[in-house]
Amino acid sequence: MKHINTWQWLGFAGLIPFVVLSLLAFNHSLLSPEHTLLGFISYSAIILSFMAGALWGKAVVIDLDDNIAKLLIMSNVIALGCWVALLTPFELSALILLLSGYVYLLYVEFRSKQIATTARYMTLRTVLTSVVAICHVVVMLSLYQ
Repeated sequence: MKHINTWQWLGFAGLIPFVVLSLLAFNHSLLSPEHTLLGFISYSAIILSFMAGALWGKAVVIDLDDNIAKLLIMSNVIALGCWVALLTPFELSALILLLSGYVYLLYVEFRSKQIATTARYMTLRTVLTSVVAICHVVVMLSLYQ
């Protein structure tokens, strides 16, 4: 059995609210649809902002070339997108914006070899982002039930 690091456990534990809320999106016996959507969108925005902000910490620790400015600006754009998602009254727009942010952030990490520290980290990020993306699609589908 491989040793599992704290960051791996926390990554998987962070999926729990996504999975639970996406399942609750089809079952309104515990939470109203409004509360389920608010919980999902706000949690998604918080986690995506956190992940985008983590790029800053990585960029400060490692010595990057001139592309660092673009990377830091994009992390700010993603964080601002999260804020817009929280403000929009259109749930579908918020979900699409957040889903796009997760996919783009993963793309940025793959493209920036200096940010993508290890293959194990990138594998975890890919798995986590895939589950998060599926949860976003499930919640989008629940809007049309």
